[in-house]
Amino acid sequence: IHIRQTGSRSHVHTKDFEYSYVISTLSGKTMNAICHPANSLKPLALTPSVTVMVVNLFYSNPSLLPVHGFGYLLPQSLPFDQNPERALGVIFDSDATMGQDTIPGTKVTVMLGGHWWDGWDAYPSEDEGTAMAERIVSRHLGISEKPQVSHVGLQKDCIPQYTVGHKRRMSEASELLETTFKGRLRVVGNHYTGVGVNSCIRWAKDLVDKLVDGTGRTGLERFVGDEMWVKFPTKKGSRR
Repeated sequence: IHIRQTGSRSHVHTKDFEYSYVISTLSGKTMNAICHPANSLKPLALTPSVTVMVVNLFYSNPSLLPVHGFGYLLPQSLPFDQNPERALGVIFDSDATMGQDTIPGTKVTVMLGGHWWDGWDAYPSEDEGTAMAERIVSRHLGISEKPQVSHVGLQKDCIPQYTVGHKRRMSEASELLETTFKGRLRVVGNHYTGVGVNSCIRWAKDLVDKLVDGTGRTGLERFVGDEMWVKFPTKKGSRR
């Protein structure tokens, strides 16, 4: 991706096409790799990511969960002997996404890896992942039955990690996007303005609104300048 000036107008060029504007949701490392001049968006490439294995287990018995809710996460302080599978948490899909299935049963999702797998260059196989997930739900939830159906997905570099200095790096990247691409290239997505789905949707809308009204030029404007704080009044006697 590079910028090309035609008279008084600027356009963004990719390998095969020319655009007036490009909005990218690619990762920071990918953006830095494909944009020209080389390393022109280096601050974006400094956000590390972790790999997660997601194991979906379905049981025909609809009454296996001993408790109900969204699920649970495992704290990092948990000793290794209590989490040898290096699990991140378990989602109770039967509760969290009720009404989506056409047959009754119990469905859970076990998340493995993440920061526990930092530095690994090889990961468990699908069979190993399924076996680890079954041990986790057996130990934590008392589910000893074999799942009727299982599905394993390895999501490489899927969750960005906002390390110390993220705001400063995004501010620098915003300035580089402005000076190098003249407001024609903008970024949004979980590598920049929030890891969760809600943040991605909220800041994607914000980017489009600013594109329409002309008040934004990079997608990272929120990181430039001083932070904005809002004070909410509390009731008398409240400690919040």
